[in-house]
Amino acid sequence: MIMIRIQKARFFSSNVLTDLMLYKFLLLLISLLIFISCSENDVSTTELAHTSTPLLASTPLPASTPLPASTPIPASTPLPDIKQVPTVEPIVEVKEEPKDDDFQEGITFYRGIAFKGGIPLKGTKTYEEIKMEYEESQKKRAELAKDDDFQEGITFKRNTPLNNLFIYKRDVGNTKDYEEIMMANEESQKKKAEERESTGTPIMTYEELQKKWSEERAEELLRAKQRESLVKETFDSLDNPRRTSQYLGWGKFYDVESLRLFATERVTDQFMLRVAAIYKLMFSKNDLIDDDLQNTFFQTIRDERVFQKILYVDKSGSYDTATNDLISRYPGGGYQHNYHGHLVNRAGIHSEIQFEQREIIWQSLSTMTLSLRLMSDELDGRISNSALRKAYEEAVDKNLFFYYPSKEISQEDIIYQATHNFLVRVICKEWGIRYFDTDEDVRLIVNDKDDLINKLPLSHKLYEEFVEKILNPLDPELVEDILEYNFEPKVY
Repeated sequence: MIMIRIQKARFFSSNVLTDLMLYKFLLLLISLLIFISCSENDVSTTELAHTSTPLLASTPLPASTPLPASTPIPASTPLPDIKQVPTVEPIVEVKEEPKDDDFQEGITFYRGIAFKGGIPLKGTKTYEEIKMEYEESQKKRAELAKDDDFQEGITFKRNTPLNNLFIYKRDVGNTKDYEEIMMANEESQKKKAEERESTGTPIMTYEELQKKWSEERAEELLRAKQRESLVKETFDSLDNPRRTSQYLGWGKFYDVESLRLFATERVTDQFMLRVAAIYKLMFSKNDLIDDDLQNTFFQTIRDERVFQKILYVDKSGSYDTATNDLISRYPGGGYQHNYHGHLVNRAGIHSEIQFEQREIIWQSLSTMTLSLRLMSDELDGRISNSALRKAYEEAVDKNLFFYYPSKEISQEDIIYQATHNFLVRVICKEWGIRYFDTDEDVRLIVNDKDDLINKLPLSHKLYEEFVEKILNPLDPELVEDILEYNFEPKVY
C-alpha cells in the first residue's frame, strides 16, 4: 500500500506536496488548541449531573466508531469539584482477645455477658471481670468437691447444686444455701429409704444390678436348655400314630393316657405327634398333682369316650370330607359326642406359629374343660349352685367378664358356652397364657394371676381345688418349642 502511494505521489510536483503537509500540520495544531481550551473551562465551571440510565457494562462502544474530537461535552452537565467531596472513614471496633488459654478453653457464658472462648460479647462486664468471676466459681467448686457427701451424685446447673433426686430451683428455692440444700437432700434420701424398706424394695448399686442381670440371663439360658431337654425327651417317648380302618374316614389315632386323638389320612404324623406331646406334658406330674384326683379324671375321659378330632385343610381352604361324628364299623366302638371342635392341620401353617399355638392351646384346654365338667358337677356351669357358676357370677357382677354370642341361641346354651369360655380363660390367666386377651366376643378383664387372686377369689379357689391338682401348667414358650422342634417319625 505504501509503495502504491509513493508511486502515485510521483505524479504531483514537490511544491504541491509541501503545501499539503503544511496544511495537515496546521489543522492538527488548531484541533489540539481547541481541545485544551474546552477542558480548562469545563473543570473550573461545571458540576457533574446524575444520569438515570447508566451505560450497561455488557454493551461496550464499538471500536470502529470513535468520538469525534470536534464534539465538545455539553455545558449543561458540570463536573463536581473533587476537592469539595468529604471522605468518611469506617469505624472499626477493636476487641481485646483473651490471652489466657486455660480460661478460654471450653468456657461459655449466658445471656449477653460472654459466650464463646472467653471473648466478652455485648454487656457491661469486661473480660477481666468475667475471668475473675469464673476463677472464684472454680475455686468455690473445688472447695465443695472436697466434701464426699456433697460430691456423690451432685451436679451443677446454672451454679445451683442438683442431686440425682432432681431437686431443682423450683423445689429447693433460690435463697437456700449449700447447707440447706444438703439437709433437704438428706431428708429426701431418708424418706426414700424408709419407703423402700416398708415395701421391701432393696437398694441396689450399679454393680449389684449388673450382677442381678447376669444371674437372670444365666437363669434364662438354663431354662431354655431345660425346655430343650424336656421337648426332646417327650418326643423320644412317643411312638408313631397307629392306623385303623374301623372308623370311616379317620385312618389314624393316638392314645395319650386315656384320651384318644383321631386324625384323617392327610394329617401329617409330625403334626399329630406335636399335639400328642402337648397333651402328654399337660398330663405329667408335679408337686401339686393329686394322684387320686388325676386318676379319676383319666377314668372319666375313658368312660365317657372323650376324644380330639384333627382335620387337614389344604392351601385352597378345602377341608377333609370326614367331618361328621366318628362312626364305628363295629358295635360298641363309637366315639360320637364328647369332643369340642376340631384341631386343624393347615398346609404351610408352620410359617404362622402364633396362630398354630393359639389354636392348639384353645382346643386342648376346651377338651380338658369338657372332661372336668363330665367328672364333677362343681365344674358344670349349667348348675346354678356349682363352684364354676358362682365364680362366673362373681366376675359378671364385678363387670370383669363379658360374653357376646355369635348367634341366637337358648339361654341354657348361653350359660353353658359362657361358663365354658370363662373357665378356659381363668386357666390361661393362672398359667400366664395371653393368646386370648385381645378377643372381642369373650373378655376376662384381669391382668395376670395376682390380679385374678385379688379381684376374683372364687375363680382362684376353683382353680386350686380342681385344675391345679389335675393338670400340669403349660408354659407358652414350651409350647412354641414343641411346635418348632425338628424331628422325623420313628422308622421300625
